[in-house]
Amino acid sequence: MRSKCFITMILVALLTGAFAQKGTRLEATVLNNTFTKVDLVNAYTGNQTKYATADIVGDRFSIDVTLPDDIYRLDFGNGAGLLLVLKSGENIKLLLDAENIQEIKSVTGSPSIENMRQMAGYSLRRKAILDSINQALQEDPDKKYWSSFVQDFNMFRQTNGDVDGYLEKVFSYVDTMDLIFKTYMPNGKLSGKNARVCADELNKCLKKAEISYSPFASYLENVDRYYNFSDSRRTAETASFYSEFEKYMKNLRERHNLAETTIGAVMPKIKGLLQNRDSLAFNNMLNVKNTSNWVKDVFNSIGIDVNNIAGKGADYSRTVNEDAKRSDWLFTKSQENLSAVVAKYQAAFNESDAFLNAKLKEEIRKNKGDLSVLAFLDMFPREQNADLHNEVIKALHETYPENLIVKERWAAMNSPAAKTSIGSMAPELAFPNPDGKILKLSDLKGKVVLIDFWASWCGPCRKENPNVTKVYSMYHDKGFEIYSVSLDSDGNSWKRAIEQDKLVWPNHVSDLKKWQSQAAAIYGVRSIPATFLLDKEGRIVQKNLRGADLERAVKQLLGE
Repeated sequence: MRSKCFITMILVALLTGAFAQKGTRLEATVLNNTFTKVDLVNAYTGNQTKYATADIVGDRFSIDVTLPDDIYRLDFGNGAGLLLVLKSGENIKLLLDAENIQEIKSVTGSPSIENMRQMAGYSLRRKAILDSINQALQEDPDKKYWSSFVQDFNMFRQTNGDVDGYLEKVFSYVDTMDLIFKTYMPNGKLSGKNARVCADELNKCLKKAEISYSPFASYLENVDRYYNFSDSRRTAETASFYSEFEKYMKNLRERHNLAETTIGAVMPKIKGLLQNRDSLAFNNMLNVKNTSNWVKDVFNSIGIDVNNIAGKGADYSRTVNEDAKRSDWLFTKSQENLSAVVAKYQAAFNESDAFLNAKLKEEIRKNKGDLSVLAFLDMFPREQNADLHNEVIKALHETYPENLIVKERWAAMNSPAAKTSIGSMAPELAFPNPDGKILKLSDLKGKVVLIDFWASWCGPCRKENPNVTKVYSMYHDKGFEIYSVSLDSDGNSWKRAIEQDKLVWPNHVSDLKKWQSQAAAIYGVRSIPATFLLDKEGRIVQKNLRGADLERAVKQLLGE
């Protein structure tokens, strides 16, 4: 009896020791510390469960916990925090810096956190390079010049557009005054019966001319103060730009000079005549005689000027129209010059970014079975990096099948939506054609392929078929194929629709199960028409393209 109890006690002890979760100890030193406490919380859920809290004494704190292997977060408050992987049985020592709490200075006792530190280093280097390139860009003299030019010239041409509009009105009012004189005073004499009508018409034109000329007068006083294009960065590459710019400025000066020497010269007289009229009106002296005399004063004062200016508005408008196109070209070209400067720095960043991304991907793949990679995997969108995501999640699932994040990603990865997401390799399809022969999608590898889910009973599918046949006829000889999957249930209806719609390609398949189609289940198709465009390697690059969009995508994939 004693021996049985003894054996039972040993078994319990062994089993307890084998399955008991070991605790994790975390000790940290925080340089430049400004924090007073830290919480250990879950990393990814909105509900911030606290697993432990520690006071930071001086620059040190320690945490002892017994938790499942997972990614957690040290929360220092006010948005300051740090992700790390904790595994049972580890005795971890960290060196942190409060001034950049996300950068781990050093770590011992945790290969996973060391992995995170290494991978975070690439991200931090990327940011440092971006900051450096941005600073260099902002200080680049060409960037400063063209940025200023684009802004100033756009305001300058808009201002001139407004001024030109006002001056064209002034010229039209002068033309109207000339017509009034010719109508009511053909020989320089005014009939008493026309005095009132003539005076009213002239008064309107004079007032409108004065009001419309006023913005131009203000422009002449201020333009040199606000706009200065003398600091030109002339090079051989910008010679054509400055040639057009000088033409624009020359035309601008000439037409403004025209307005200033014609209308501007007569404007003081116009103001005086309007003041006289207002004085008569104010003193209630606009009787027939005074009105007639005022009209004669207008004619004697500006009649010859008006006659000389009349018709010149057409010349003014001609240069305005010429320069409208030149102005648009100059503005667009200056934007391009600015973009070229920015592109030079963008190219430098892209080169560094590509190198660092490649190194980070290398680290992720090297440590793909460690939970630490989850903190960096999403830096690479799944749509463009499906192979990387699948490789990592598969490796993690082998070790951590019950981890909530891994479990969620594993289920998503194996869903039809994920398997047929853009960037994924197209799942195999192998189904019978109308003659019962099995046709495999993989047999078309090396071609650009459109997988087209349709049915004879589907109106929108039949309506789209002419577009599909058009693209096939245009690009089949250049390497384009179509793999049509019918969701029909009646074989005769399927064959008849193929013939009626002239779907001449040979790759037609169906298991004749309608919405229970196995092919539709594999690709997650719940409505038709549904299409998947594959590149020559069999990778899904686009979905549900129609008409011209399909044509453009096929053309691009074929390198046309």
